[in-house]
Amino acid sequence: MIHSPRLIAFVGTSGSGKTTVMEFVTSALTILGFRVGIAKHIHAEGFTIDTEGKDTWRHARAGARVVIGVSPNELAVIKKTTSETEFQRMIGEFNGLDLDVALLEGFSSASRKWRGIPKIVVAKSRSDLARTLARTTPPIFAISGLVVNNATEHTSRLPIVNVMRDGPILTSMIRRLLKPNEMSETFRNAVAKHGDACVGLAIGVRAAYLASSAFGLDRHSLKAIECGAKQCVADGIKSTYAKPRINVKDTRTDSIVFQSPTEQLSLKLIPKHKAKFTRASQVLSVPDAKIFESVELSY
Repeated sequence: MIHSPRLIAFVGTSGSGKTTVMEFVTSALTILGFRVGIAKHIHAEGFTIDTEGKDTWRHARAGARVVIGVSPNELAVIKKTTSETEFQRMIGEFNGLDLDVALLEGFSSASRKWRGIPKIVVAKSRSDLARTLARTTPPIFAISGLVVNNATEHTSRLPIVNVMRDGPILTSMIRRLLKPNEMSETFRNAVAKHGDACVGLAIGVRAAYLASSAFGLDRHSLKAIECGAKQCVADGIKSTYAKPRINVKDTRTDSIVFQSPTEQLSLKLIPKHKAKFTRASQVLSVPDAKIFESVELSY
């Protein structure tokens, strides 16, 4: 059976920050154990991946349609084409490569038209964002890039993500696309230990999910956790991070802080968050912005 990875397109103009956002997503997903592939469309006329004068280049010039180069660390397959490879044909190259997700960069004109491909719109200015959104078909996951510092209210229907500050939000969204049952399975395990499927426990699971999207699932990746919420929230966090001691503060601050050896993730719950939800299932399904007033990753 041929395995096809899930496709995610990064749509934006040159200089908008697509490569930076993709680099962040690639690193974050790799830490979580996902196998990531990338396809980049290079528009430069006459560009070749091969090196002129090398043996592989000479073989292709002699007429070989496919040239495979093998080194101790890499295997490169170079396929010569007479015209620009069609988008759908390029997608077929990923099949059977044992990948979980393929990130597409630079295929804007093609990927914009594909409704089945989730997209992350990356823009460098408000006007650039407006133009790109107008040309891009749903589903659109989020907005990122240089524009995040001055995005306007009319785009608030979509998550606006600065990957250097609140990148775990974007990672979590993609992670739920790739493993839609992962969070509910974690919650069921937490309920078995806690004894009750309460809203606070679900909030703790959501907080831990964001933290693991930043630091990975290794139980030893955090050195300290501080919880300014009820014990139920702390128990939800323990479903993912049982190794570090969780300091539950006596005074309620509605804040949760995860500390790794090099980074810190600070979460601020929306005031009176518990009044917003009557069932744990609601907590597990709503966007992060419905639970957390702020998410900030600092270095």
